[in-house]
Amino acid sequence: MFIQGYGIPIEGLGSGLPNQKIEPFHVQIKSGTFTTSNPASHSGKEFADIIVNNSTICAEHSGNLIMRYLFAGVSLTIIFAILSITVLGAFFWLPASIHYQISEKYQISLREGDTSIYLGILLPKNGPYQTVNNINVIWNGEQQRNSYPYVDSLQLSNYGNGKRELQAILEYDVTLPQGNVSWQAPVEVYQLFPQDGIESDNPEIEQAALRLADEFERANAFNIHKFTSNHLSFEEGKCEQTNVSALEAFRSKKGACIGYSRLMVALCRASGIPANMIIGVFLPDIIFPLTQISSAGISDWGHAWVEYSSQTKWKMADPTWGKGYLTSLEFNRNDGQHLSYGEFDQFTAAKRDLNYWATKRAFPIDSTLTHIFAADSDHATISLETSIRKTWDGRWLNTLLSLAVVSFLICTIRDRLISKNSK
Repeated sequence: MFIQGYGIPIEGLGSGLPNQKIEPFHVQIKSGTFTTSNPASHSGKEFADIIVNNSTICAEHSGNLIMRYLFAGVSLTIIFAILSITVLGAFFWLPASIHYQISEKYQISLREGDTSIYLGILLPKNGPYQTVNNINVIWNGEQQRNSYPYVDSLQLSNYGNGKRELQAILEYDVTLPQGNVSWQAPVEVYQLFPQDGIESDNPEIEQAALRLADEFERANAFNIHKFTSNHLSFEEGKCEQTNVSALEAFRSKKGACIGYSRLMVALCRASGIPANMIIGVFLPDIIFPLTQISSAGISDWGHAWVEYSSQTKWKMADPTWGKGYLTSLEFNRNDGQHLSYGEFDQFTAAKRDLNYWATKRAFPIDSTLTHIFAADSDHATISLETSIRKTWDGRWLNTLLSLAVVSFLICTIRDRLISKNSK
């Protein structure tokens, strides 16, 4: 007698009727049945039905085992693909709030203790897609704060108090959203006309805008965003060049974030769409919360992008990073990394005032996108260190909740399929 099974104890099959020889038979175990001590005899075949762990095992053909492994492999592959898409979609697409702690340290060294120094710093303010709060300034000297439309100007001075080592520390918290952003604000006249570096009235720009025209305003803005991202090639090492115009970028087909942004703004204005070029900081993508990244200065992450008005609402777009499959991710969305310092010309005006305040009193020593340092002696140096620490990332909460929901659905569907097949 040969019984093919897998760890299944089978007992009490009986020996048949008196003077009867049991012929070879197979055992089929079915879910939902009970064992019996009275096997039935049918023309040389006997059957016994039992329950084992609510599973059905058919000991009939070895090929069934291969099919099971193949089915399990395909199932695992599909489940892995579903979970991967869930993780990526939840992390990078669903709306979330991201919190940062930013600390800017300015270390000043003086060869002469009676040197007067002047340090000016531009600080971002609350805006339509950002919150800046818990501002703390640590400085042993005089300080004054002036407000501009998009930034605050911080003026720190020290008139030779005998110390040769001074330190200014600026700390603040930033909250940025991930997801679609839009807000209402009035349209200014300048946002529809040419500006320095934005030649929206140039015939070449006008012709390009006409080719991209669409019946709907938003679709037109998207066409311009997509065209700008694909028309230009990014130039490494050119991010600090702010004198590249829209026409230069259009003709050369290359540029950095300034060139990308000016070209998109020029094409929008040539199409009758109000638009601004925004200057700011593209914060590093810190994946894990409570992780800190340091740099020589916050200006190292300087960046430019676009805000445009469509159907009475303002929205943002970043053509620099919008090439290929990222086109939709960088259009009408903030990725939780764009910290705005405002419209470029207004930011430049605030920086110009800050430069004038410092340089009319002393010699300029050091200057970046967001600060100016001057002293009445050339025996003064300054070093910068900026640290960014992520304190909360709502994307992880989105990911965990999405994984839990999808895993529950997968298990529910699997159980129903097993139950259906076992009947």
